[in-house]
Amino acid sequence: MKITTSIALAALAILLTSCATSTPPQTFHNTDNNAVVINSLDEKTGRILEPTTTPREATDTVLAKAMTLTPRQTAVAILENYNESQVGLQYRIRGTPWFIGLRSLGYEHIVFLQGRGNTNPEGLITLTEYF
Repeated sequence: MKITTSIALAALAILLTSCATSTPPQTFHNTDNNAVVINSLDEKTGRILEPTTTPREATDTVLAKAMTLTPRQTAVAILENYNESQVGLQYRIRGTPWFIGLRSLGYEHIVFLQGRGNTNPEGLITLTEYF
């Protein structure tokens, strides 16, 4: 009984400690030079930054252009003007259409980053990553 109680208390302490500490934000480092990089400017518009830059267009138009590109495995979506400190409602509103669209185009690895007004994804904060 004492051993079981001790193990349970130790497990509880580890669990509470792991929940109490927050992990620092992870920065993005592009390891796929063939990745498609998309800049989501707001809930309805975006543009492709890589492999070639396109003008600001509706999300559906951007996804249609991404479909014409040579097949790639990785898509990076930069969410500009993203204000949440954690993934929440704003992410679901903006990220879900991009995720569904990019996954339906065959992208296996999708990364969402918090935009900072630049077009280079290197070093931006990673919001979510899907494999």
